[in-house]
Amino acid sequence: MGGLSPYRERYHRDLNALRAMTRELSDLVSSSIERSVEALCRNDALLAREVVQGDYAVDDLSVKLESKCMELLALQQPMAKDLRMIIGILKIGIDLERAGDLAVDIARAVIQTKDRDHIEKPDGLSRMARIAVEMISGAMEALERGDPEMARNVTRHDYEIDSLYVKVRDALMRMTAENMSLMDQTIPMLMVNRHLERIGDHICNICESIVYMIEGKREHLN
Repeated sequence: MGGLSPYRERYHRDLNALRAMTRELSDLVSSSIERSVEALCRNDALLAREVVQGDYAVDDLSVKLESKCMELLALQQPMAKDLRMIIGILKIGIDLERAGDLAVDIARAVIQTKDRDHIEKPDGLSRMARIAVEMISGAMEALERGDPEMARNVTRHDYEIDSLYVKVRDALMRMTAENMSLMDQTIPMLMVNRHLERIGDHICNICESIVYMIEGKREHLN
C-alpha cells in the first residue's frame, strides 16, 4: 500500500500544526488571566505591566494562526470536516485573542489604580479567574479529543462565573452606596468583574466552535 502522498502528508502536518498553535495560544491566554488577577489581588503594578507586555506574544501568535488558517483555506480548498476544522480554529483563535485582551484590560486597571487607596478585593474575582482557566483547559482537551459532549460540559461552568459576577457586582454597588468616597476604587473593580464575565462568554464561544467542527451544526451554548 502506498499510503499518503507527500502532498497529503504535508497537509495533515499543517492541520496538526494548527491544533498545536491553538493549544499554545490558549496557554498564553490562560497565563495572562491568572497573572492579571494575581496582580490585582496583590496590587502588583510590576506584574501587571508584565501581563501587558506579554500581550505582544499573544497577538503575534494569533496573527500567525489566522494566517495559517487562511493559507490552508486558499491553497488546499478543504472539504467537509477539514473545512469546518479550519474555520473553527480560526474562530477559536479570535475568541482566545479577545479573552487575552480582556486580561490585559484587567492588568491596565491595576496599573491605573496603583497610587490609590485599595479596598479588599472580592474573593469572587479570583474564583472567576480560576474557573475561566479551567474552562480553557477543558475546551482544549475537548478539541484534542474531538469530543463535543466534553465541550458542552465545559460551558456549564459559565453559570458559576455568571453567579459570581452578580454577587461581586452587588457587593461593590452596596459598598459604593454606603460610602461614595470609595468610587475611585469600586468602579475599576466593577470593570474587572465585567471583564472576567466576558472572558467566560468567549470560552463558551470556543466550545460552540468545537461542536461545530465535530458535528457540523451551530449550537448556542452561552
